[in-house]
Amino acid sequence: MEKKVYNWGILAPGNIARKFATELQQLDNARVYAVGSRNADRSKEFADAFGAERHYDNYEDLVSDPDVDIIYIASPHGLHAEHALLCLNHQKPVLCEKALALNQNEVDKMMACASKNGVFLMEAFFTPHQPSYKEAKRIIESGELGKVKYIQGWFGFNKSPYDNSLRLMNPKLGGGALLDIGLYPVFDALYFLGEPDHVVAKADFAETGVDQSVSIRFAYPDGVTTSIFASFVAASGVGTDIFCEFGTLRLRRTSAVNQSLVIEKQGSEIKRNSWDDQAVGGMKLEAAEAMKCLDEKRLESEIMPHSMSLSLIKTLDLIRRRAEIKYPERD
Repeated sequence: MEKKVYNWGILAPGNIARKFATELQQLDNARVYAVGSRNADRSKEFADAFGAERHYDNYEDLVSDPDVDIIYIASPHGLHAEHALLCLNHQKPVLCEKALALNQNEVDKMMACASKNGVFLMEAFFTPHQPSYKEAKRIIESGELGKVKYIQGWFGFNKSPYDNSLRLMNPKLGGGALLDIGLYPVFDALYFLGEPDHVVAKADFAETGVDQSVSIRFAYPDGVTTSIFASFVAASGVGTDIFCEFGTLRLRRTSAVNQSLVIEKQGSEIKRNSWDDQAVGGMKLEAAEAMKCLDEKRLESEIMPHSMSLSLIKTLDLIRRRAEIKYPERD
């Protein structure tokens, strides 16, 4: 049977959309078909850059286009719920950038809408699709390193001075370190250990009111703990160390297509695995999974299921309460 080629619509052609569209072009069953923006010039420029046949100066026309098969939402996460509901109510399958929304209430509405309309919805969270994470998960589940005892995760950079008008620094748009980068190490803890039964969190606030740094500690019933740090003002880089009874797994990355996993097993030589090949890593794996789900007429992904997105947003809400991080007019 001939493979279906999916026409992708891009909602909000910003920087992340450019990265996604660049990788989407590497898949033989996908094409950048249409783009929607509230700025006509930006929409046309994006369409010209990626060979999209259609470009719109609003989102309503994009979601109403009968030839668009699936929509990638790349707007700021404070707008994700609004835009996802628009797509879902027009029967358009959705791959929505992380964070899926600002809070669990919004995510609940999105998932209820997807269920009511019988439409596919998936959070575009790239890490569980990556070979490094799949291999780390396999090793842990195999038991060869014993039980996980402690996880340390971090994500930080410093590009100060910051323009306070940017989305990252705007609390009304969900700006701040937690939802922009902190959710990555939070996800790692959930992915490898599940939800904690105790959370402690402390934030350092910028003058605009967003959390420019956040420190988090999880505790589990069996004495296992995690330490998580995210910051816009500390150049820590990105990493996760998983300490097990008989060894340590060290996950690192510089991009979605440049990853490594170091395995330090007690009594054995250190093993280093790296993935820096466009063919096996990257954001396009999210798109490939979404299209596979559509081919199989599934409404959610097994790699990034609704339950995982709900667990993530539930935990992020709890962290915000502990750290007193607020989004005006949304909490």
